[in-house]
Amino acid sequence: MKFTKASMILAAVLSASISTSWAAEKQDVSAPQNTATKQVNPWIDCGIGAMIFPRTQVGAVISNVIWDLGTTAVTSAISSKQTCAGSNVVAARFINQTYTSLEQQTAIGKGSHLSAMLDIYGCDTVAQQQIINSIRVEFGQDVGAADYENKTLQQKAQAYYFMVNDQVSNQFKGQCHTI
Repeated sequence: MKFTKASMILAAVLSASISTSWAAEKQDVSAPQNTATKQVNPWIDCGIGAMIFPRTQVGAVISNVIWDLGTTAVTSAISSKQTCAGSNVVAARFINQTYTSLEQQTAIGKGSHLSAMLDIYGCDTVAQQQIINSIRVEFGQDVGAADYENKTLQQKAQAYYFMVNDQVSNQFKGQCHTI
């Protein structure tokens, strides 16, 4: 048990220092990231860490290492690059940053943040209201769950991302063109 815990802490510290120095060389961390033009770093741009800490690289690295020693982040970077780049990453960051507005607008059924999110996913303008209606049904069930109020803002945003991503990738696959 001690060896595993010590290994995880060591891996987190090493990964954080390596990723932080890599990041300092490659990008301005204060500016919004354009994943289409920068090289993907799986420790920062992929996995649970990237979704929970989109603007805090060290937090993303530590989260990925603590979650599963970074296996999911690295695997996703190798086997499904779309989870680390393109509209999925942009949408995850957008949802995380604007969740409060998305929550309110989803309840209402319209709004500029909802439209912007669906634009990120490349959803046809004509189909957007139908997509919003479908999201509202599922979101209403999530909000009505007993544990909803106990979730952190990040947990709510993460659940919302997975819900919307599932809708646009499956039910509305023909109307949305994620890259």
